[in-house]
Amino acid sequence: MKILKFPILVAAVAIITMILAVACSSSDPEVLDLPITIKSGVMEPETIQVKQGDMVTLKILADEGGEFHLHTYDIESDIPADRETDFYFVAEATGRFKITYHPMSDDGHGNGTHGANNSHGKIFESEVIAPGELFSFKVHKHLEGQTIPFHSHLRPALNGSITVSHSSGHGGSVAIAYTDKGTEPHEVIVDPGSVITWTNNSSLPQSVVSGHHSDMAKGGHGADKHNTDKHHNKEEIQIGLLEVQPR
Repeated sequence: MKILKFPILVAAVAIITMILAVACSSSDPEVLDLPITIKSGVMEPETIQVKQGDMVTLKILADEGGEFHLHTYDIESDIPADRETDFYFVAEATGRFKITYHPMSDDGHGNGTHGANNSHGKIFESEVIAPGELFSFKVHKHLEGQTIPFHSHLRPALNGSITVSHSSGHGGSVAIAYTDKGTEPHEVIVDPGSVITWTNNSSLPQSVVSGHHSDMAKGGHGADKHNTDKHHNKEEIQIGLLEVQPR
C-alpha cells in the first residue's frame, strides 16, 4: 500500500495543475482604463496590450489637438489639446493594429465640415451607452427650422438626422433605436421641446453624437472607407500599435 501512495499523489498534483491552468486561461474580459500621452507626436506607451473581449477606455492626454485613429477597428476620435479625453473600444479582433494621429485643421476638426449643426458634438454628446441603455436629449426652441445629423462614434454606420419643425406633428417623446443593422428610424421630424430618446438595441456599446463622423463628412453616408484611408495616409503619422492577444 505504501508503494501506491506516491503515484496517486503525483496524479492528484497533475489534476490540480490542469484545473488551475484552465481557470487562468478562461478568465473573463476586463474593463480597462489605460492612461495614454501624446507629446510632440510620440505616444506613451508606444504599444497598448490587451486581451480579446476587454472593454478598453484609453485616457488620452495630448499636447496638440488631433484625430486619433485606430485602424482596422476603424474608430476615430477628435482629441483636444491639454484635456484628457476618453477613447472607448471593445477588443474584438486579435492581432496588431496601427494607431495614427491626424493634425486638426484651423476649424478644430480635420474633416472639413461647416456649420454649427455639423460640428462634432456641438449640440449633444452622450457617454458610452451599453446594450439596453438609453440616452435622451430635449430639442431646444432655438433649433427650429434646422436639421441636425447624428451618429455613433463607436460605429459610424449608425447615423441619422433630426429635423426640427413646428409643423412636424411629432411632439412630446420620440424614440430612435440603434440595432446591429442600422438606425430605426433613420430620419425624424420633431417639434421644438420634444424629447428624443435613443435606445441601444445593438449587441455592442454605442454613443450618440451630434454632427457628422469624419468618414461621413469626407465620403457621405456609405462612403468607401478604402478611399478615405488613402486620403488619410497622406497626412496621418503612425504613433503606436494596439496588440490584442487571444484570451
